[in-house]
Amino acid sequence: MNNIFLLARKDFIRKWRNPIVIIGFLLIPIIFSFILGMIFGPSEERALPRIRVLAVDNDQSLFSGFFLSSFKQGELSELIELEKVKEEEGRKLINRGKASALIIIPQKFGENIWNGKPVELSILKNPSEQFLPQIVEEICDIASLLFSAVFSVFSDELGTIKGFVDTEEFPDKEISSLIIQVKHRIEGISKYVFPPVISLKQRTIEEEETEKGPPISVYGYILPAMAVMFLLFICNIVFEDLLREKEMGTLLRMSISPMKITDFIWSKILTSAIIGIICTLTLLILGRIIFSIRWGNPFSVFLIVFSLNILIAGFISFLYSFVRTERQAGAVITPVVLVMSLLGGSMMPAENFPPFIQNFSKLTVNYWGIKAFHLTVVGEGFQRILPILIGMVIAGIFLSLVGSYFLNRSLRRGLFK
Repeated sequence: MNNIFLLARKDFIRKWRNPIVIIGFLLIPIIFSFILGMIFGPSEERALPRIRVLAVDNDQSLFSGFFLSSFKQGELSELIELEKVKEEEGRKLINRGKASALIIIPQKFGENIWNGKPVELSILKNPSEQFLPQIVEEICDIASLLFSAVFSVFSDELGTIKGFVDTEEFPDKEISSLIIQVKHRIEGISKYVFPPVISLKQRTIEEEETEKGPPISVYGYILPAMAVMFLLFICNIVFEDLLREKEMGTLLRMSISPMKITDFIWSKILTSAIIGIICTLTLLILGRIIFSIRWGNPFSVFLIVFSLNILIAGFISFLYSFVRTERQAGAVITPVVLVMSLLGGSMMPAENFPPFIQNFSKLTVNYWGIKAFHLTVVGEGFQRILPILIGMVIAGIFLSLVGSYFLNRSLRRGLFK
């Protein structure tokens, strides 16, 4: 045991004197988290930008004015920035990507509505935008539907008004009768409209036994996911020395000394776990300082860091039992880590995969490390995290035992060749 600590101390000091590669792998999760956080926003909630909409009114009628004014009512006025333009100018602006959509109201818009004829609006959407033009189209559909409903309900009254306009006569008696008729019509439909007969009640289903914790930010999700993946690469840097020292003859000299090759292997496992713990704690501190991530209970966080790095060290030692040379390690370890990171949720949430793929996700180191960190970030109790910690420690020790056994056989087999 003393030999293991001596070798681990030697490896740690050597890595500490030349930490460039480890620091590089340490900074990549921070850089990735910053970039992705800037893209998706610092929190779960992200406000929509104001949508610039151009409008061409070729009719200049009362009804076209009413239709366009609907875009300036209530909350729509905060979402939509409506600007009237000439048709030629509007087409140029939309082609240059200066607006999300261009609405064109045709001539005789108001006249056709008076006469009950179908009316067709044109919408030109900005092809470089995906969602904002679609929102404009939906708003136009809703506005058109409401206008059609109003004209259907008050068709008789509108016909009477049209008659007044055509004859340019507005007799007081008929106008009074019309006002009373409109009043009765509104009273007749008010019980269905104010309030609506059908309303929507919205509810989010939550687990009753789970207390609602603080919302997890984008950074709080991305940084642990990236950290677990690059901790695997950092651990791999330590284990590369096994094959390198074998090829250099250091392992051969060690085999005839009082030290055992098994001690050498376990020193690498211990060194990788210690360096991994230091790197993980550094990432957590940087995440707290730079991204204001609240990691939760410090005791739970430390146990997650400890258990995770035991599992990572054991897993990498197990992988190295299948390779013989440093070149083979470079060709095998990196693809395995990348595929496992993809399945385990380091590159995209594992919940997005089909259930069949999610079963494989649960066999990865990344999945359980990320899950443990996310549970503590959202404020889950220690009892919820404890089974994951126990599982990671048991799996890490088991993989270390299996890996050290087969590594010992592999190294001895090729030692005198």
